Amino acid sequence: MPLTEVKEVNICYEDKGEGPPLVFLHCWTGNKAFFFEQVKRFSSDYRCIAIDFPGHGGSDECDEYSVESFAEITVGLMKKLKVKKAVFAGHSMGGMVGMQLALDFPELVKGIILLDTTSYLSGHIFQRAFASVAVLVSPLGTRPVKAVVAGIAATYPLAGMKARVITGRECCKVPNRVTGKSLNSFRKFNVTDRLGEIDTPALIVVGTADMLADVRHAKTMARGLPNSTMKVVHGAGHMALFEKPEVVNEAMEGYLNRVYPSK
Repeated sequence: MPLTEVKEVNICYEDKGEGPPLVFLHCWTGNKAFFFEQVKRFSSDYRCIAIDFPGHGGSDECDEYSVESFAEITVGLMKKLKVKKAVFAGHSMGGMVGMQLALDFPELVKGIILLDTTSYLSGHIFQRAFASVAVLVSPLGTRPVKAVVAGIAATYPLAGMKARVITGRECCKVPNRVTGKSLNSFRKFNVTDRLGEIDTPALIVVGTADMLADVRHAKTMARGLPNSTMKVVHGAGHMALFEKPEVVNEAMEGYLNRVYPSK
């Protein structure tokens, strides 16, 4: 995969297909490979760009891990790739980055797709407790332990082994120093009171069994975003994008046809 320097950090990305730009932003401890079902589906009609955030996937580590800094990294990569405006599809942490982009760089955002994400990570007691515990224990985690925890916590109980294996295999790769520093920053993210400033079209997708950014978070975003629609994916957890890819992709396709009617 190609590498390019953005804000003095080597960033790894995938750039596949031609057409209107569709940019994928991954979750905490994830990477661009999480969107394999979406890139496969949409790269025939769209220019699909998937980024590895600093410290994740093939990208180098950096000094600052925050939603704001990741948004700036994304903007820098878009400039390098000569993308003037795009739809951003963000999963979990990537959705937070998508909302930050819509607030700070609205001229770059054609639309946002918010996949199992939240405008306030610590908005409910379970997520607040989970984030606090994860920050405390992250320096101690071994790869097998991280893989098992991720595979259980992020997927639907009846999702089957494939989704669990993908989640565990990829999420355990991020170094402990990155997981702790990044989550400690991300858990303070809160743009709920600013959602009304985002008038770009938004699609909200959430799994019914998502424990990390649950339906309550999705409904909060739907109430706050003035130009949004919501799709609830039954039988999916936090990884609906590859637990139920046919449902997620169908919702995305309908949304993209509205945002890019003349592609």
